[in-house]
Amino acid sequence: MHANRSLVFWGVALVTAGAVALAIQSDLISDAAARDAWRLWPVVLIVIGLAVISARTPFALVATLVAALVVGGMGGTLAAGWPDGLSIGCGGEASESVGGEGSFTGASAEVELDFRCGELAVATAAGSEWSVEARHASGAEPEIESDDGSLRVEAEGGGVFNFRDARQEWDVTLPTDLEIALMVSANAASSTLDLTDASLSRLELDANAGEVTLDLSGATADELRISANAGAVELTVDGSTRFDGSVDTNAGSVELCVTDDALIEITVAGANVTFSHNLDASGLSRSGDTWRSGDGPADVVLDVEGNAASFTYTSGGCS
Repeated sequence: MHANRSLVFWGVALVTAGAVALAIQSDLISDAAARDAWRLWPVVLIVIGLAVISARTPFALVATLVAALVVGGMGGTLAAGWPDGLSIGCGGEASESVGGEGSFTGASAEVELDFRCGELAVATAAGSEWSVEARHASGAEPEIESDDGSLRVEAEGGGVFNFRDARQEWDVTLPTDLEIALMVSANAASSTLDLTDASLSRLELDANAGEVTLDLSGATADELRISANAGAVELTVDGSTRFDGSVDTNAGSVELCVTDDALIEITVAGANVTFSHNLDASGLSRSGDTWRSGDGPADVVLDVEGNAASFTYTSGGCS
């Protein structure tokens, strides 16, 4: 007998969530235990990843059951009511600050931002100068390294799964007069990446357990890759945006906000019962698994894939 693993996952997850919520409300599980469980939230990402990797192996059903139990258990704590004092490993007050500024001297540069816990803001400005202001909780000073062609900023790690209970708040400004390869890793973060008019040889964004607002109006990117897990991504493009890229999301959502003058081509990779989209109702023309607007070559080409996730196409831009 062949079991539909998607139905098994959601069935077990929902039963587990209900059982955990009932146990919390009946005081069989204390509020403190429910709150402390969320310090181990990265386990959710691990078990979902293992379930995806083992999809075509003899261990597929076992991995699916384990993932469903973990996701359902964590979800049950929320169904019972957001635990008072809930912490996902991000606390403290960002009362201390470290910063830096400089200038890239060549025609291109490489920037790497490794952020954990808090709020990340990236903006652009004309010229070749960059700047970083990194506010942080006590004892969690990030490292800033730079030279004429590169910039690297990394949050201090530690604690369970490399997450320390230390909040970060960064403001980073990058130049638009040269081509930049930008790699951003944002975990347990609220990220605003305003890359208006940026010239990017590469943009790689890995976001886990957080929200990302990414504005690529007027920007160009030779290569773009977005990976988001357990979070939400809002991506804005306009008629001057140029890129060919991909978005992969698990247990999250992606919203693509498009101005009316942009030529878009979107391809959904494969049929997946846990992934939903609104492309059939978007007004775009469809050919197979590809939807597009307008005639001629597309300015923005995007491949989309997801598990337990959703994709929303919004014309006219985001509010």
